Amino acid sequence: GLDSYLATSDGELVKRPRFFNQLHGQLKSLQRRLKNKKKRSNNWQKLQAKIARVHQRIHDTRKDWHFKLAHHLCDQAGMIFVEDINFKAWAKGLFGKYTLDAGFGQFFNILSYVCWKRDVYFLKVDKDYSSQICPNCNTHTGKKNLSNRVHNCPNCGYKTNRDVAASQVIRNRGLIAVGQPVIQNAFGDVLSGSISDWLDKSL
Repeated sequence: GLDSYLATSDGELVKRPRFFNQLHGQLKSLQRRLKNKKKRSNNWQKLQAKIARVHQRIHDTRKDWHFKLAHHLCDQAGMIFVEDINFKAWAKGLFGKYTLDAGFGQFFNILSYVCWKRDVYFLKVDKDYSSQICPNCNTHTGKKNLSNRVHNCPNCGYKTNRDVAASQVIRNRGLIAVGQPVIQNAFGDVLSGSISDWLDKSL
């Protein structure tokens, strides 16, 4: 069910990269060979160096793609809202390997940094029930199976991709937060702590 890496509120679906999958076979094969080598021997050390290079390649390729995607998103908007997700919990749960492969936590760090550099407003908003609410009429449409990829509102008839609908709910929540009469709440309490914490980690 997790075909796209992310969906935007204007309907763009960004395909998820398979960096980890592509290099995983190579990694496993090297690690298997390592088990048959005598520890600290020349061959063992050579294989260790090869394994480290594959890990580095995965890391560099993913990071480069994250920066390109962050700039692509900033090209299209003056404000970016994202779901406030606990990625550590995700990595331990159902989406474990997929979360680690996609590097969502790192991507959000990079996105917040690129937004800051390019003067694009960035805000994390409540993720709860984002896939169970109609972005068009705000009706609670109930829980959907992961296999159900279409949002089809029984109340107003609004139909779109499930991930796009969820991102439109996130956009609506972000706009409500930004439009609050108490500016301090939208900018101070919600935003400044998140951004500075993330920047410290991403620099």
